[in-house]
Amino acid sequence: MNSPYHHGNLREALLARAIETLSEKGVEHLSLRALARDLNVSHAAPLRHFPTKTDLLNAIAVEGVESLVAATDTATESPPGPARLRAMMLAYIDWAITHAELHRVLRNPDVMRHASDKLTELLTAFADRQKAEISAAQEQGWRSNEDPAVLFLHLVSLTAGTAIVMTEDIYRDPLTTPKIRNKIATSLDLFLSQRK
Repeated sequence: MNSPYHHGNLREALLARAIETLSEKGVEHLSLRALARDLNVSHAAPLRHFPTKTDLLNAIAVEGVESLVAATDTATESPPGPARLRAMMLAYIDWAITHAELHRVLRNPDVMRHASDKLTELLTAFADRQKAEISAAQEQGWRSNEDPAVLFLHLVSLTAGTAIVMTEDIYRDPLTTPKIRNKIATSLDLFLSQRK
């Protein structure tokens, strides 16, 4: 458990402790009163930032998705096409591995059920960006005769599925980190390479 909160940004401290609680114990054990107790503040203090548990859950989801989207922005350093798709997919998976607790929280249906309009807009914009990158790659001849909707489904399934597998100890632990990275890249390249 975190050491008691004394000063600084209470909102950030509440979010960090809530993510820990959700990852360790699940949404049913999360309460604003318990967070206040963990951070050694009054029971009313969290209510200034999150009037309800739903507000807290939505804030976690929004911050998590914003963090994920920002991590994939580095892919724009690659030229448009398969190389940029690969960079985006690897950035997504790297983010999930680095932020495993937050990634688990975002996969929690009880958290995502509280999606606000802002969260929906973030997710829609991210999907639109992925679709635009697929279109740019197809314009360069990558899988140009295939249905973009099918390619999008494959890209999302492969990226999100790999991120889930790589954040579950049962799959991740038998391999060293360099071997994991190599296998992830090889898996993505099977999708990104041209069909013979």
